[in-house]
Amino acid sequence: MQPSTPNQLVSVLLISNQVRNAEGVGNPIIERMTRSLNRDKRISTAHFEPFLKGNTVASLRRIAKEARRHDVAHVHFGGLYALLVRLALAGSRKPTLITFHGTDIHAKAVQTASSKLEKIKIRLNQWASFACILLYGNVGFVAGELKAYVPSLLRKRLKRRSFTQLLGVDYETFFPMEQGDARGRLGLGDGRLALFSDISRTNVKRRDLAEKITSLLDNTRLLVMSGVKAEETPLWVNACDILLLTSDEEGSPNIIRECLALNKRVFSVDVGDARQQLHGLSNSMVISRDPETAARQIEASLQKPYTDNTRDCLRSRLDIDLLNNNVVNLYQRVSHHTTKHRSFV
Repeated sequence: MQPSTPNQLVSVLLISNQVRNAEGVGNPIIERMTRSLNRDKRISTAHFEPFLKGNTVASLRRIAKEARRHDVAHVHFGGLYALLVRLALAGSRKPTLITFHGTDIHAKAVQTASSKLEKIKIRLNQWASFACILLYGNVGFVAGELKAYVPSLLRKRLKRRSFTQLLGVDYETFFPMEQGDARGRLGLGDGRLALFSDISRTNVKRRDLAEKITSLLDNTRLLVMSGVKAEETPLWVNACDILLLTSDEEGSPNIIRECLALNKRVFSVDVGDARQQLHGLSNSMVISRDPETAARQIEASLQKPYTDNTRDCLRSRLDIDLLNNNVVNLYQRVSHHTTKHRSFV
């Protein structure tokens, strides 16, 4: 077998337990990432294989079979499922990567869990994620801040094996359209609309706080986006005037990037990497968790004309095709290293 070169085409298997339900609603991140990777000329193929909770054994067998057909296996979201997937991939000898997205590492959801059983489940998933740090070849985080939640005993393990994988927006899917057209298609009326993304329908999103803030704003209604199919999300973002994010916990909220890619003003509490995402912007800001203070901050900001043009000015840190460049470089390096090593075995 001839050693591969760093420029060799790479085939990638993406794995995630975040999949669409029967109504077509779910986390669209991996699907968009798959499409983006398939547009990269260095990728021969990128295939998404979902882990289905209802049929664990069959899913693991299917994932192990697919892994043998690809150069790299990349798991997204940690937890018990990711640990099981790593065990299923043990015999493949292919490079394995995992990217953590937030609560799988910091487990802040335990603070708002409704039952003791739910708290135990959250902690088990967190501990399983820590175990994955030991077992996966390369370990990624969607925000560098998440590394702070890794136990100190494991941080040494991350020094040469960790990477930051910034999430992005598919500019081919998220493109600006007339606000009136978007509202007409959704059956919305006039007036200022504050978008509130509550796809997961959890208390952690703090819809109650968003409602209090909105009630104090002039001529503003809260537009709750919940149970929406992935392909309809750009329509909702185009229809709104501002994004209101009030969560108790986040990793790196993609809804912020999606709104900035469509030149929308974003008002977020200090959660996850929101402050970092909004740094340097004139028309978006981090707001207080006190409703009255937040309302005053938003109204004052809305008095300024919109000048940011984030779609163009921030494209280098928003466009998923550009952001995937670094992870494709990593795929090539780990694939090259593994193939080169095998050629001398």
